[in-house]
Amino acid sequence: MPVTPFPTGSVAERSALAGLVAMIENNPAFCNRGVLPEEQERCYRAVVDARRLIGETAELLPPGTPAEDLLAAMRAACRKYISEAESWDRRTGRRYQMPTFVFYQLLGAFRELLGVHVWRLAEAYDMEIEGRLNMIFPGSPE
Repeated sequence: MPVTPFPTGSVAERSALAGLVAMIENNPAFCNRGVLPEEQERCYRAVVDARRLIGETAELLPPGTPAEDLLAAMRAACRKYISEAESWDRRTGRRYQMPTFVFYQLLGAFRELLGVHVWRLAEAYDMEIEGRLNMIFPGSPE
């Protein structure tokens, strides 16, 4: 997926987006250690929290900002994880008890998708991303 050429944005936009990226990096769904299957509820709540933070950040930005579509896509990734987890819970009648392989597939797909969007956001706004989020980034653009 080629990186869309965005303008860099204002200082206020970059500051709000850098804060969002820092909060996502500290989100338990992206912790440095491996996530255990027993932590499904913690991950679910972390994704719900990430969706809320992404929405609040979008509200801080002026209308028509280049980040608007990326933030919407990030919220959609959160919504997809939440929807899939809740769907599994409804089918089985048990909360936060997916089989390990289902949980890891869902979490991995979420991390991959959100990672692509955070990476594109960082590229668009020329932000340096270090630490835990680098683990979920796609390969270098070169």
